[in-house]
Amino acid sequence: MINPWSSKQYFDYEKLKKEFGIENMDNYFDHYLFKRHLIFGQRSLDYIKYAVDNKLKFNAVTGLMPSGHMHLGNKITIDQMIYFQSLGADLFISVADLESYATRNISFEKAREIAINEYIVNYISMGLKPCNIYFQSEDHETQKLGYIFSNETNMSELRAIYGFDDSSPILHVNSPIVQASDVLHSQLKIYGGPRPTIVPVGVDQDPHIRLMRDIAQRLRIYNVKIENNGISVYVKGKEDPHLYIDSAIETLNKNNYKTDKNYEYRSIKIINARPEDKIKIDLMLIENEKPYNDYAFIAPSATFQKLETGLKGGKMSSSVPDSLISLNDTEGDATRKIKNAVTGGQKTIEEQKKYGGNPDMCPVYELYSYHNNDENYVQSVYDECKGGARMCGLCKKEAGENISQFLKNMREKRDESLSKINDYLMNKSP
Repeated sequence: MINPWSSKQYFDYEKLKKEFGIENMDNYFDHYLFKRHLIFGQRSLDYIKYAVDNKLKFNAVTGLMPSGHMHLGNKITIDQMIYFQSLGADLFISVADLESYATRNISFEKAREIAINEYIVNYISMGLKPCNIYFQSEDHETQKLGYIFSNETNMSELRAIYGFDDSSPILHVNSPIVQASDVLHSQLKIYGGPRPTIVPVGVDQDPHIRLMRDIAQRLRIYNVKIENNGISVYVKGKEDPHLYIDSAIETLNKNNYKTDKNYEYRSIKIINARPEDKIKIDLMLIENEKPYNDYAFIAPSATFQKLETGLKGGKMSSSVPDSLISLNDTEGDATRKIKNAVTGGQKTIEEQKKYGGNPDMCPVYELYSYHNNDENYVQSVYDECKGGARMCGLCKKEAGENISQFLKNMREKRDESLSKINDYLMNKSP
């Protein structure tokens, strides 16, 4: 059982993919995080690829917990958000101040201060352009959707997904519904309506992704399915299906699809459609659905990222300050932490030269692979370590210099980034 509240560090990503049906990461995007397989899996990413290839609007959504420092382990999510923004995505970032108040007793005023000074300023300094950043406590649409979505699930389902029992905190029961609201509210009419939506997450968040995808699919009128190497459309619900079937057929025929309808079985068979037409047809029919359904959502897609290892091994944790590098750390603090980090090296220099190190199990090497986009440079670090030509002391020194320069650049941009905050906060325009 994986869940969003565990402190466990996950390493067997192939096993997780198999057990939870996470799809392989094909070569969809030209970004170092994808090429290095630091993003190891996905759900329904073909919707995002289709949107990018066809220059369609799409959304990218993430959230932040305003309870501590932003650190390098958080950076991979924002790197993806900035990349998707460069591909044309409209970005939505939720500040989970309701959750931080409930779980950590952080006041809304303090949460706002943390969100701005520890996170959003750093996002802007990293290159994030103006987008929709909002606070859960102030967003009525998100709160309203929470009530609506609560009617679309039950405790039996939540027990199956999360392993809840009678002792589970009510907050944990509410949290998945709120997260579904955060993601799907980006597809409301005020933001342009239903669109493909990507959510970059760690694998521990997959239960949330599965639930919000199920909720989105339940609220649809049209269910587009691949059947017998073709496409069928089913009309859900108990209402008379004639209106929905006739409307869908009119749209499909205009797009050169031949159809066979069956009112009794509430279905349309698209005679000349191929399985690869599913996304096109689904996006086409959700436009038909919009006039009849205020809560027509495209089930969100997800990328799953590997968790960066803490400098002391295991998971990065604010309870172990030297396991992580905060983006607000000084260069001296970063250098000291890296110098004292565990490595994948051998016990002695002689053994390192003879047998080589193990960069695949080295937190210091991850500072290169997660945070440097120079393919040749990062590959050379890997090869030198593996071949015994690179010693851990030198590698730590070099990594410390690289990270220190990054932190210096961030600090120098801070005042300018703070001056731009109002271009980001509470931006409600579509």
